[in-house]
Amino acid sequence: MKAAGLFSGGKESVFAIQTAQKQGIQVEHLIYEIPSFASPHAVNAESVGTLAKAMNKPLTFLKLDEEGKALVSALKDLKIEALVAGDINVEQHIKWLTERCNSAGNIMLLEPLWKRNTLELFKEMFGKANSKFKATIIGVDTEKMDEKWLGFTLSNQTAEKFLSETRGVDPLGENGEFHTIVTQSPLYSRPFQIKFTEKVVQKNMSFLKVHLN
Repeated sequence: MKAAGLFSGGKESVFAIQTAQKQGIQVEHLIYEIPSFASPHAVNAESVGTLAKAMNKPLTFLKLDEEGKALVSALKDLKIEALVAGDINVEQHIKWLTERCNSAGNIMLLEPLWKRNTLELFKEMFGKANSKFKATIIGVDTEKMDEKWLGFTLSNQTAEKFLSETRGVDPLGENGEFHTIVTQSPLYSRPFQIKFTEKVVQKNMSFLKVHLN
């Protein structure tokens, strides 16, 4: 089955594609929906492109629009059978994506992380058996999480520290507590070093612009 993957460079999007490919899905294209509002992922579009190149997959940039017309058009042009996404528990987004996939020609929506327990999934991502998966926190909601975690790298070596010191925070930030960019994955041709170039503060959101080497 040939598929495209929704890709932001964040931990869920990368891990969903990684999981789908292990299941035999051929993820041949990546789609990045750029938010219209300031966000950790919106300001790091260049780095998302760098990661796509490291995956040796073409990347389509789209401006996120409420009606999803750009996504529907892209799905039609790519001539794929399925779309892979990394949703875990947001029912509204699943419904929205399903409607766009149907409008594009009955494309199957694949959600390999859907309804997974976030603690179990965190341990799967950053456990000892998955030493080649690392993600750096590039955005935090300062009303829900201490800003000291900005720039912290999650890995099999730091996972227990993070869990023990952030009790009350969803392990994967499913309540908007934090956002990440994956710097190392089995999907990449090489790991990346991350350089922080600027901190941006928007109301209760604090996030970093980064450069990947």
